[in-house]
Amino acid sequence: MKFLFFTLLVFIFGCNQLHHKKEIKTVLEIEEPSPTIIAKPKIPEGALKADFLGNSDSLYAYIKNIDTTNEVTYIGFEEKKLPEIAIPESIGAELKILKLKNFQNDVLLVNAKLKDTNFNEYYLFVYNNSNWKQPVNRFAIHKSNMADSLIPITNNPKDSTQLVRYYSVFNMDRKSEKKFTWKLMQESIPITDKELEH
Repeated sequence: MKFLFFTLLVFIFGCNQLHHKKEIKTVLEIEEPSPTIIAKPKIPEGALKADFLGNSDSLYAYIKNIDTTNEVTYIGFEEKKLPEIAIPESIGAELKILKLKNFQNDVLLVNAKLKDTNFNEYYLFVYNNSNWKQPVNRFAIHKSNMADSLIPITNNPKDSTQLVRYYSVFNMDRKSEKKFTWKLMQESIPITDKELEH
């Protein structure tokens, strides 16, 4: 009988314990997504910003690649928004942005690095009708004619419809020891945006 009483007591106590067990709560943690931060693309070293489109929207230009084997320098533009420019017979380049009265958008002046270090060769590019146009042919200035203050191409102060560009020409000079010199010349070139449309 004691055994039965003891068994009954364990049974009641055990059932009571089962009844009083705490309910296990399941907690779900919902992670909110962290805000997406869009990083601006890194601007390449030496890149220059300019309004090439004439709509006050600045884009950067940079030296994208230099192919020294084929002697071609490639100029790229921000997010490939404009077609790249290939500069032949060059092993590098320096870029400069010009604001010329004759054009509503900024102008790209490229100083091509040549194997012949005696010359600075210049290209002038204007973006017009979805293409890069050259309002003037490439031109070169001999190092003996270069001065820190010389700007290779600029607005003509006497005529706002023209540009003034400088270039070097070979000059036979009997008085010189070398019998020749390089002479710095300048010329005025009439230019307008309408001429580029052709």
